[in-house]
Amino acid sequence: MLCESCHKRVASFHFTKIVNGQIEEHHLCDICAKENTDFDFDNQFSFNKLFTNLFGNNEIKEENLPDITCSNCGLSFKEFQETGKLGCAKCYDEFSLYLKPIVKSIHGHGRHRGKIPKSSRPKLNLIKEVEGLTTQLEDAVKKEEFERAAIIRDEIKKVKEKLQGIGSECND
Repeated sequence: MLCESCHKRVASFHFTKIVNGQIEEHHLCDICAKENTDFDFDNQFSFNKLFTNLFGNNEIKEENLPDITCSNCGLSFKEFQETGKLGCAKCYDEFSLYLKPIVKSIHGHGRHRGKIPKSSRPKLNLIKEVEGLTTQLEDAVKKEEFERAAIIRDEIKKVKEKLQGIGSECND
């Protein structure tokens, strides 16, 4: 695709702009994009600034930061705040108390609600079903509805067996 401004070079910069509810798509080459006044290429985007602002909005100030370090990779929470990058998958667990409010402020909720691969849907649906049934089971026990609890327990067992069946199919 050619640049829509100069019509000479390949468009390598693609962006969508929304003005007064009207969506505009633009495709520019590097040179024309740098000349475009909609962008400020002199100020480099920084995840550090993004995360620092998110921490500020969630009232996690430097003096309130705990001295947490990931037991797997050794990254400290303060280092994460400075760089905006986690060191490993374990960091999510280690820093979860402080990451959850940030994720919630970005997404509006703390659970993944986006797309999932088609191949994972059956397994995830069964996991959610077990979670829902477990909540019902706990409720039935609290209300001392033991017959209902036994039925729910048996249903959980059936769903978990299906879940194990899906797990073994994935390992083949």
